[in-house]
Amino acid sequence: MSPILRFFFFFLLIFTLATQVSPANDEPPRNETLPAPSFQDTLALEAFMDGVILATMDEMKIAGASVSLIHNGELLLNKGYGYTNIEAGNKVDPGKSLFRLGSISKLFTWIAVLQQVEQGNLSLDADINRYLTSFSIPDTYDEPVTLRCLMSHTPGFEDVLLHLFLREGDPVAPLEEQFRKKLPRRIQPPGQEAAYSNHGTGLAQLLVEKASGMPFEEYTESYIFSPLDMNSSTFRQPVPDDLKPDLSTGYAWQEGQFKPRGFEVIPMTGAGGASSTASDMAVFMKALLNQTRHDTISLLDSATYAIMQEPVLQHAPGMNPALHGFIDLSREHIRIIGHPGNTFLFHCLLALFPEHNMGLFLSFNGENAQPSYLKVLDHFLSRYFPAPPDPPAAIDLSSEYLEGFAGQYIPNRRPHSSLLKIIGAINPLEVAAREGGLQVRDMFGETHAILPVDSTTFFLENRNTFVGFSRNGEKPADKLYLSDYPITAFDRVSGMYNLQYNLIITVITLLCMMYILFIWPWLYFARRQYDKKPRALHNLPVFPKFIAWITSLFFLLFYILLFASAGGEEIIFGIPAGIKVALFFPVAAIPLTLIMIGSNFYIWKVPRTRNLSRIFYGMATLAFLLSFWQLHFWNLLGWRF
Repeated sequence: MSPILRFFFFFLLIFTLATQVSPANDEPPRNETLPAPSFQDTLALEAFMDGVILATMDEMKIAGASVSLIHNGELLLNKGYGYTNIEAGNKVDPGKSLFRLGSISKLFTWIAVLQQVEQGNLSLDADINRYLTSFSIPDTYDEPVTLRCLMSHTPGFEDVLLHLFLREGDPVAPLEEQFRKKLPRRIQPPGQEAAYSNHGTGLAQLLVEKASGMPFEEYTESYIFSPLDMNSSTFRQPVPDDLKPDLSTGYAWQEGQFKPRGFEVIPMTGAGGASSTASDMAVFMKALLNQTRHDTISLLDSATYAIMQEPVLQHAPGMNPALHGFIDLSREHIRIIGHPGNTFLFHCLLALFPEHNMGLFLSFNGENAQPSYLKVLDHFLSRYFPAPPDPPAAIDLSSEYLEGFAGQYIPNRRPHSSLLKIIGAINPLEVAAREGGLQVRDMFGETHAILPVDSTTFFLENRNTFVGFSRNGEKPADKLYLSDYPITAFDRVSGMYNLQYNLIITVITLLCMMYILFIWPWLYFARRQYDKKPRALHNLPVFPKFIAWITSLFFLLFYILLFASAGGEEIIFGIPAGIKVALFFPVAAIPLTLIMIGSNFYIWKVPRTRNLSRIFYGMATLAFLLSFWQLHFWNLLGWRF
């Protein structure tokens, strides 16, 4: 899978019903919270984590890692592995080595929001347009977008991937200008469904800056990092000079070796721009488990901080709820809240176990390390919080009813209005009916068996999580949900989102193009050289054939330039010049295709012309028209970025 697709689907590795069954709104059974594990043997804990992390680093080709674990306010484990800079031989030091936090940064943003709410400068339930001056959120729906929506990823925005990252040295526009130039489109009413939104967090950052009158980087230093004594943490990009020597280099594993990559700039700083150490994150976890208190300082009042854990909505029975800020990562047998964080090169996890007063922070440095924190978390849970031996009891569902869940599902977090729309349809979840249950194939090719525990909820035993569906009676399911990833829903694939339909259109168009571009000229010269006798039937007139040939050439140039320029993650940083040039050719082919439509009427009036030639010309014209429809659907007709 290309880096761009791995990035888009990084969270989605968390995989984690009948004619006569219990009703669809029955809540599946849940086990009680397990007794607190014993961490008295810290040497055994360290040895266990060493084995798991080092094995994961070797398997996933990771350059460096760090871990911190706290329990009852004590730092039980704080350790580094591997290197922050292989070339210089710098090893990971948990107290000094900075790793990029990715979306864990959002937790600091939500704290900043709630601080401004406490001061009366912001309101969670007010229309955010109240605070915006140079642009406004369109009134697409009656319901306004509020800070409560932003905190719970329920504003109803499309996902915007273009320019989500920039390279060090690229110009970074002020945040307000970024939104003024490109607002994410509203695609559904707010509060209806959770769909993870970086731009929603970016808007929240902007509101904090407006309310406080300070740049976000300065605000977090003054009101979060400094009070917590997190002196090796920053939102500045690149990091300040005094922290640069300790910043881990991002590495990609290529051609059997680690290759350094440049600093990743995240323009919406509050959505993912923070850098920190394992030691600082241990302090942060202690504060979170202590109602944001550190020594004699509290970042928030306890009642305000409690908002971050309040449920906003639940997609389906048995699914974890979407919260205000935290992500509910709970398994069937244990409550976990926190946040994962990913850039292209760094992958982290902050996981809190509130009932056990425990926190775990993991960070990895490596392009291929996306599944790493999940692997380590799974091993940690198996060792210290093992699931009960008896999973929820499965029920019997008819094979006909199970077939109603079969199909492909794509995340509702996807682009809609840009040429990156196609990314949302690639590598869907594939669900198939099997004896007694379902089989789910994830985007990484792994297959999971899930068994029904009620009419719309299934249990994934090897992850102790649930998979839920939205289904109306005997009709096919239209939504899929993952219990431990409550901030995204999955839509059943239909219409042009079905890539098989697109493949058929593309193949037919390519066959027509190849015949026109190569077979027609070959036949023309062959007949001139070898066909000396007068023919009873004539070929197509030259002008319609010439127009079809030029149209085919334009489509061919478009496909060649598009696929030659669309590889890797470059398109996230900015549209490559090759794609900008490629988009010219379909537009130029429109008037030519209109001429082809008129030529179809003309060639049927020309006497003694082969009917097969006339029919093929009509088929080619139809294929080009279908291609225009296809390109328009995927926002590839014109410069839509």
